Amino acid sequence: MLQWDVRLQLRYGFYAVYAVLTVAFVGGLRALGPALRTDVAVLVIATDTTVLGFYFIAALVLFEKETAVLDALVTSPLGDRGYLASKVVSLSLLAVLASVVIAVLGHGLTSGLGVLVCGVAISASLFVLIGFVAVARFDSINEYFISAVGWGVILFLPLIGYVGLVETWLFYLLPAQPVLLLIEAGLRPASPWTVAYSISYLVIANGIAFWWARNAFRRHIVHEGNTGDQLGRTDVPAAQGRTEGSWIQSQSPVVGLVLADLRNWVRDPMLVIGSIGPFVLAVIIRFGTPTVSTMLAPVLVVPEYYPVIAGSMVVFGPSIYGFIVGMFILEDREQGMLAVFHTGPLSARGYLQYRGTTAYLLSLVATLPAVAVMDLVDISLPGLLGTTAVGALGGTVIAFGFGTLASNSIEGIALSKLVNLVILGPALVIAVVPPPLQYVAGLVPAYWPIKAFVASASGDPMWTVYLGGGVVVHLIAVSGLVRSDAFP
Repeated sequence: MLQWDVRLQLRYGFYAVYAVLTVAFVGGLRALGPALRTDVAVLVIATDTTVLGFYFIAALVLFEKETAVLDALVTSPLGDRGYLASKVVSLSLLAVLASVVIAVLGHGLTSGLGVLVCGVAISASLFVLIGFVAVARFDSINEYFISAVGWGVILFLPLIGYVGLVETWLFYLLPAQPVLLLIEAGLRPASPWTVAYSISYLVIANGIAFWWARNAFRRHIVHEGNTGDQLGRTDVPAAQGRTEGSWIQSQSPVVGLVLADLRNWVRDPMLVIGSIGPFVLAVIIRFGTPTVSTMLAPVLVVPEYYPVIAGSMVVFGPSIYGFIVGMFILEDREQGMLAVFHTGPLSARGYLQYRGTTAYLLSLVATLPAVAVMDLVDISLPGLLGTTAVGALGGTVIAFGFGTLASNSIEGIALSKLVNLVILGPALVIAVVPPPLQYVAGLVPAYWPIKAFVASASGDPMWTVYLGGGVVVHLIAVSGLVRSDAFP
């Protein structure tokens, strides 16, 4: 089982994705000064590589449910203990490998490497087990995502204490606190009681989580649980389903797609959260950035980067909708709908035009108020409208990127880990790399709307040129993606 799990993770791109992310993290840490490098390294390892199993376990479990692998395992000699142990070991191995490379090459050699490896291993195993508990009762990735948001908020509350926003002993009751302390102990000296508390907490928590995961396995997989209790699931009576289906089929193909998507948005809580995500993030940035700026004042002048921070929203918002529409495309492919559209009256071209237009309009409508509400910098109305309109093209690029690069939703989950790198990487380049060297980042479409936003906010008349470059690069990307073999 362990051999199968590692092979499956390799096949679906888990290792490839983290090879790219690890290189990016190493490069980013090396670019930071010594005053910030350790703290940022702790946050990167604790919030990304250590918790990768929490999200990847969902993709693996849902894949095995869909392909009836779990049905076979229930009656095999492997048992629930062997199944969970294999998932824990395989995903923790990936977490340890990525974390060690980041710590050694990005942060620098550390005498506490053994503590770091131990900390990442027992932390990663805990998050794999919690992730299994979170996903066991669901049958689709969208149902799981809404649950994952709630788990993430609870588990990672101690992060606000680590960055100095809130201090309370209550954080020591949550798993993220010993994770942060133990990873920090691997990168800088720490007191013995801190290490003892962290290891003891995580070992005990692993035992409880393993017992919890075994119960979840038996209840939701062996006994198949109670689907009526699954969050986001709505049972539609057969007669009602036939009535809806026949009515939709009587409409035009585009109307049918619109109605189907509207039902998904109304019924799926994850899509509802995604629709307000950019605005919520903008509010957090507006009120949180001044506080963070004051805290970092001794080592970093944050206000100098306000234009880049605000400009990042013109591409971050579209990335959310690009991901959602991209997952729709993958779901349609898995259900065989792309073949139906290819031979039907809508045609493959009409389907792509609909999906691309939907991703663009949703990105534009949601991102514009989000950018406006941040109010970190003064920017003209033409600059605001122009950069948001061009940045929204990124939603279409990302949606088609998922459809081209991922063959199913499992690969889509792995690919989603790279979205923030592709979207926010250009912002970091603009912030720290001077022209003309930074123009190399112009190969990534997201570079141009951010660059245009920064130029417009600073009164540089070249912002319209950057905006034009963004239109050209985005259209080239869209054209290349839709002409790929993934969309015959």
